[in-house]
Amino acid sequence: MLADSPIVSSPMAIPKKKLVSKTQTQSRRTANPFEYGRELEPGELADRTEIVVRVRDAMLQGRKLFLIGPRRFGKTSVIRSAELGAIAENGIVLRYDASAFPTIPDLAIRLATDAATVFAGPVADAADRIAKVARDMFARLQPTVTIGPDGSASLTLGIDVRRNAPAESVPLLADVLDGIERGAKKVNRPIAIVLDEFQDVVERGGIEAESQIRAAVQRHKHVGYIFAGSKTRLMVDMTSSGRPFYNLGDREFLGAVPRPDCALTLTAGFKAGGISVEDGALDKMMDLAEDVPYTVQLLARACWDTCRASVATGSVPATLTVDLVNNVYVRVVREQDPYFSSSWEALAPAQRTALVALVRNNGVRLASSAIARQYHTSVSTLQSALDALEARGLVRNDSAEGVTRLRVDDPLFGAWVSRFIGQPGASK
Repeated sequence: MLADSPIVSSPMAIPKKKLVSKTQTQSRRTANPFEYGRELEPGELADRTEIVVRVRDAMLQGRKLFLIGPRRFGKTSVIRSAELGAIAENGIVLRYDASAFPTIPDLAIRLATDAATVFAGPVADAADRIAKVARDMFARLQPTVTIGPDGSASLTLGIDVRRNAPAESVPLLADVLDGIERGAKKVNRPIAIVLDEFQDVVERGGIEAESQIRAAVQRHKHVGYIFAGSKTRLMVDMTSSGRPFYNLGDREFLGAVPRPDCALTLTAGFKAGGISVEDGALDKMMDLAEDVPYTVQLLARACWDTCRASVATGSVPATLTVDLVNNVYVRVVREQDPYFSSSWEALAPAQRTALVALVRNNGVRLASSAIARQYHTSVSTLQSALDALEARGLVRNDSAEGVTRLRVDDPLFGAWVSRFIGQPGASK
């Protein structure tokens, strides 16, 4: 439009203003504060400050640290917050989810590519500079670098890594880690490598993987390592006495957020929505969620929306009561029925029996002959089925205060089994 052109208004251009109540305006502006299913930012984490600091310091100080915590407990968010803290102090963090890579060589190549790119720095002749850095760091692997139309680097190795036997894949990864250590000596900045779901590397690499990786990284002084894993029993075993990773680095265990701290966060979130909280409602929510942070957030979000639903009609938000929490919980479990039904149907009969036994016996004393007789199976069959469920990530080992029990990884799935499944071994 020309600067001196007249501004013409019409009913089509300017819609008629609608009259809205103050309550309706506030409803549109008030966002649900409870989120799940994404990496939380540092200010959104409840009572994780100390562990974030310890992980960040390990990154900056070139130390090794094993971060062990079940899925849904916020491990990735802790790593992300520590990473941002390290970057704020001029650190370089190379972070990967090992389970996202089809093979160990794929992970190794990505590590090598990113390290060479970062260490090369922003330069005009990117391809030549990155290629030179890659050759210096990974000479034995005969690297070749190409730059795509979008400016991203792609690294290939002169050896045929795709045909390497699984036993040779871990030495390849170790070679790349050695190369990054060589490159880090020339970079006047803290360097850290984060391998999330690290147990996948060990499981894929075979029995020698632990020794091979330890032999490499124990000599590294210029790179910090965060080895994180959600298969708690495997990670604990891997770092215990008699295993190669024993005493390689510190161990940090990520458990549930202490209830008082969790309650403070929940109370603040409901208060922000103008929602009153009845005594006992938050404890009921945490009981039903089994203190799993992800599930607590999920239930809190659903309860917040339910309490605020009446605001659209001009009413004040409903109070968060024990009954409301129970009703929302049942609704959420029912909404997941198609997914849970599919997961149930994928289980072998013995695994279904074991899952029902776990839920009905609160995850304890499952290896007893009495439990086996109750479910018309043998102790060995029951134990094998439980091991298979743990390997699938459906159940986890939970040890605290001298008591070990198995829990369903997703408390809502456990609730679905309890509510909808009949006799042991029965289909839905």
